[in-house]
Amino acid sequence: MTLTHSCNTPWADNWLVDTKDEKPVHHGLSAFGRMVVEEMNRLGMIVDLAHVSVDVMKAVLNISKAPIIFSHSSAYGICPHRRNVPDDVLRLVATTDSLVMVNFYNAYVTCSDEAKLSDVAGEEEPRWVGGGSDPPALLTPFPLPTDHLDYVKKVAGAKAVGFGGDYDGVT
Repeated sequence: MTLTHSCNTPWADNWLVDTKDEKPVHHGLSAFGRMVVEEMNRLGMIVDLAHVSVDVMKAVLNISKAPIIFSHSSAYGICPHRRNVPDDVLRLVATTDSLVMVNFYNAYVTCSDEAKLSDVAGEEEPRWVGGGSDPPALLTPFPLPTDHLDYVKKVAGAKAVGFGGDYDGVT
């Protein structure tokens, strides 16, 4: 179950909080939100963080007793869209055996209206990167992945990456 979509819930802030389009209500999870995650763990439900704020991502990854998923998110270090997962969160994903399921939605893959399969699963080449910083900070002296699958694999590990989609079949 996803904890939010494109609006805040009584238990968690959504990703639009990070764009400043919405104000945070909980600055992450509310006390009730912590209980929601604990109950989902108890019931064996998978917690989905695809639409939450970065503060919620970090809070849930720190309290969940089970691995979580991002059912359809990509790497912020390649495309700094706020629906994508920043590098510091990818490192938490690695330590919790969690999973980032990379999607195919153009805006989350290339931060533009167009994307190719190679942007999701392509080849490595030197490029400007920011390690999740905004704006990108440096030109790498060694090849880094320019595609989301390899990027997530390099930052979070091979067990942490998968393919994701949305209900409309596009993302």
